[in-house]
Amino acid sequence: MSSLKPSLLRAAPPARQRGVVLFIALIVMVALSLAAIALIRSVDTTTTVIGNLAFRQASILPANMAVEEAAAALFVDADPLHTAGSRIPSRDSNLPAENYFAFWQNSDDARGIPLMLQKRTAFDSASLRKMIDASLGPVGHQTEVRYMIERMCVAAGQATNANCNLLPPTGPFGTTVGDSSLTLPSVPYYRVTIRVDGPQNTASFVQAMLR
Repeated sequence: MSSLKPSLLRAAPPARQRGVVLFIALIVMVALSLAAIALIRSVDTTTTVIGNLAFRQASILPANMAVEEAAAALFVDADPLHTAGSRIPSRDSNLPAENYFAFWQNSDDARGIPLMLQKRTAFDSASLRKMIDASLGPVGHQTEVRYMIERMCVAAGQATNANCNLLPPTGPFGTTVGDSSLTLPSVPYYRVTIRVDGPQNTASFVQAMLR
C-alpha cells in the first residue's frame, strides 16, 4: 500500500507594503507642527499685548504729572512753589519756555494730536524740549515726557468771544444776599496734550482741558 508524501508547507511571500501608514504619520506630524507653531505665536501675541498694557499703565502717572505741571504754569493757585506769580504772565502771546501757545496750532491729525507731538522728528522745537522728569522727579531712565499747552483761540491777543471759545465758570449752588449783580468773567479753554515715550518704542498720548 503506497503512502502519499505530505506536501511541504511553504510560507507565503510577504505582502508588499504600500506606505499608507507612513503617509498618515507624516500628515499627523505636519498637523502637530502647525498646531505647535500656532500655539507659540498665540503665546507671543498674548505676551506682547500684556507688555503693551503694562507700558501703557506705567505711562499714566507721568502723564498726570504733566497735567499738574501745565496747570501750575497757567494758574498761580495750582502751583504752591511759585506764589510770586504765574509762570505764564501773559496768556495772550506764545511762551516757548513753558510750552505755551496762545492759539490753537491747527495741525491735529485724525487722533487729535498736534503736529509737534506726532513724531520724534518733530521735537526740534525748543518749546518741546522740556523734560517733566527733570522738574518733578525721575519717572524712569527710559521714559520721556513732553507736553504743550494750547489756548483754544483762533489767534493770539486778548481773549474775546469772537477770538476764543469762552465759557463762564460754574457759579455757586447757593445765592448771596446783596450780590445779585455779581457776574463771573468768561474764560477760555486751555488744551494740554502730553506724549509719553516709554521703553521698547512705546508711546502714549493724553489730553486734558483746563480753564
